[in-house]
Amino acid sequence: MNNPISRREFFQHASTVALAAGLGPISAWRADAQQETPVDQFRRAGMLYRRLGKTDLFVSVLSFGSHTDPAFKKPAEHGCVLTAEGQARRDRQIARALDLGVNLVDTYENEGQWEPVARLVQPERDKVLVSLCRNLPMFIGEHIDRAARLFGHVDLYRIYPGDGAEIDSRILEDWDMMRKAKEAGKIRAIGIASHSEAMMNAALKELEGLDYIMFPYNFIHARADYSEFLPAAIRKGVGLIAIKPLAAGSIIRLDPRAPAESKPENERTQIYGKRNQILLPAVVAELTKALERLPGESLCQAALRFVYSQPFITAAMPGMFLERELLDNYEALQRHVELSRAESAVLDAAIRLADLRGRSWLPRNYLWLDEQWRA
Repeated sequence: MNNPISRREFFQHASTVALAAGLGPISAWRADAQQETPVDQFRRAGMLYRRLGKTDLFVSVLSFGSHTDPAFKKPAEHGCVLTAEGQARRDRQIARALDLGVNLVDTYENEGQWEPVARLVQPERDKVLVSLCRNLPMFIGEHIDRAARLFGHVDLYRIYPGDGAEIDSRILEDWDMMRKAKEAGKIRAIGIASHSEAMMNAALKELEGLDYIMFPYNFIHARADYSEFLPAAIRKGVGLIAIKPLAAGSIIRLDPRAPAESKPENERTQIYGKRNQILLPAVVAELTKALERLPGESLCQAALRFVYSQPFITAAMPGMFLERELLDNYEALQRHVELSRAESAVLDAAIRLADLRGRSWLPRNYLWLDEQWRA
């Protein structure tokens, strides 16, 4: 009896056969895991673009996140939609972002955004990258077909495999369907989103053709142990997209000078409280003094520049509910991408403030950021 081979061995064998048959080499991208190897990039006007992994897609370093403003949400059959006012505001913000050179828009179907985004990008569909995921209970093949009919094709498509540590048969079935859809030209890049480093490591090892990973990354939660994941992703040439670069907006509330209209996605987080430690005012004063050394720059701009400056990050994808937030995030790219000494001092002071706030600096439904990623 012949010994059965594993799924991974099968794909490796198939690749060898393809080479032997003269079907052309499989492109390889190698990098020393201990070195910071920049991805291919270029500037156009004020926007910086980086290659997504080994694909032929160049993504704006500032991308537009999928979450919608809770102040304008109303219940719908499958999730929620925006009120007419809220949708008009979001449409204007995305249109403005496209004018500034943002070319990647992430879109949640269960927030009623497929049709509005399809209308917005249709005039320049070849210049805008649409990013989608399945967030309705539906067979993934049917979901991809629906998306391809509406948008013409899907540029980035991902699944959320959960935050465990193993790739199970359900994930493999979905992944094989995504690979087939990519081969058929319905999808240009396939990936996952996860909050678990263990799951991301498993995906790097088990998911053939993985183009990109979306994962939480900001200057506070970057202290997590990436010693295995990041070198492996860089070595494989997998694109890395930072979600929660402003910790779901909570970093705004660490800024003593933050405008009152800016707030976290789900809950207002205050700097001061009745039971704060006695050292907290002094730390806030330290942060304020550090910010005074950055005239015209906010904590959020420094926080985003931290993400922009990481050579292994393709793009940062914050949620943006106000045009002012969009412009601030865009302006963080204008002067330079490298993090200055003054900006590092601001971020260090903000980290100390978050440490003193403990769990209360994040909204309750985003405490997983600290639980999963904080060292």
